[in-house]
Amino acid sequence: MSKLILYARALPLVTKAMSVTYLVLSLTAILLRLQASTNIDEVSDPSYAASQDPARFLILRPGFIASYPWTIMTSTFVETNLVFLLCGLAGLVAIGSFLERQWGGRSFALFVLVTTMVPALTAAVVSIALYAVRGSAHSSILYATHVGGLAGLVSAFTVGLKQLMPEYSVKLFGGALSFRMNELPGVYTLVAPIMFTLLGDLGSVLLVNIGFLEAFVYLRFYRREGSLYGDRSEAFAFTTFFPEFVQPLIARLSNALYGAAVACKLITSDEGYRQQNVDLEAAVASDSNELFNLHTPEDSDADRRKAIAAKALDMRLGSAGPPSSAASSSTIAATATVDAK
Repeated sequence: MSKLILYARALPLVTKAMSVTYLVLSLTAILLRLQASTNIDEVSDPSYAASQDPARFLILRPGFIASYPWTIMTSTFVETNLVFLLCGLAGLVAIGSFLERQWGGRSFALFVLVTTMVPALTAAVVSIALYAVRGSAHSSILYATHVGGLAGLVSAFTVGLKQLMPEYSVKLFGGALSFRMNELPGVYTLVAPIMFTLLGDLGSVLLVNIGFLEAFVYLRFYRREGSLYGDRSEAFAFTTFFPEFVQPLIARLSNALYGAAVACKLITSDEGYRQQNVDLEAAVASDSNELFNLHTPEDSDADRRKAIAAKALDMRLGSAGPPSSAASSSTIAATATVDAK
């Protein structure tokens, strides 16, 4: 118990605040429902059942988004299923603390804000659109759909892990199951929607997919790192999230969307990004009188990614204490693989 308390105290500030908020809001929603006189699961009318839900001011339902607009922020941190609550807390603490230590508290908080609010709002709008298409007979889409929980944020976390350390290998169950971080977003966005579909959870299905897309767009084009925005390296291209046999098709679609976004001035073109990179490195080299060592933009992206991945591995080992010989070997191999990239 004392080790658990020490571990909790050692968590970074933003992760700690998110974990406490997640526990408090989720347990509040669970207790409110337990004390309610009406069992909303037994009410046949979805709109009436939603209006009688004592936790309705915490949970985002598309039909009540105008009445409780703040649920766009709170609903992510509300989980009324105890199993999912514990799983979500474990993922938030483990992955969230790792990402926060790599990016810093402010950058991590902004990432969480973007990848929770935007997917929640988008999922609500998509649900309303589905209702408009299918008609009033499907009012359950508006009132029985719970857009919330950590499904979307975990999806965003997997994208962040892929960017930081794509070649790092994870082995589970004594090596019976192993995968690279590069494969994690694809696995999660394939398995999680199937599971949530079987459970009849439309909101989580939407959040997993929208959270993945929003995290990629933000990290690829908008997240600030020094004087640059985004990560335009080939290793983080959108096609790398998919199997090789569908990459040509994905490339055509993503290139069309990219061209439209550049034309609408929503993002900077790759040429503009490279020029910013060259200008920045030229300024640094000029200050140090080392213009002859100027790298290409592609080299800069690769070096930055390798430095981040190496730092991530060091932090992971540092937080875990002295590694075993097996862990040391796997870490050295992973670092060597990253450096080879």
